[in-house]
Amino acid sequence: MQEDMTDRRGRSHPPQCTTSSEDRQIVRMAVTDRSVTSRTIAQHIESVTHHSVSAQAIRRRLQRSGLSARRPLLGLSLTQNHRSPPRQWCDERRMWAAESNEVVFTDESRICLQRHDGRIRV
Repeated sequence: MQEDMTDRRGRSHPPQCTTSSEDRQIVRMAVTDRSVTSRTIAQHIESVTHHSVSAQAIRRRLQRSGLSARRPLLGLSLTQNHRSPPRQWCDERRMWAAESNEVVFTDESRICLQRHDGRIRV
């Protein structure tokens, strides 16, 4: 056994499969095109470097650089039954000039009068 040629330290993780320049290219691709998937980036890196990189490795590189996947919040579509009461209320009060400065339109939200609930209001 040759001690000069062996590494006695055990690894808790496999060696990194991408270089720092490839990591920068992965981040650049994700930032320039927000709709690109990790599998697409993995295929591109594989075609350039000729060694396989998993989509999970791409996601880890992006997460390490501060990027993560976000899904857009989808709002419920409003039906005619949802739209008609506020519109009807406005139509009835359209000609009321005296109250026009006193009407405030807001979304329904919780109001906390006793203590600060920690929410940031915009």
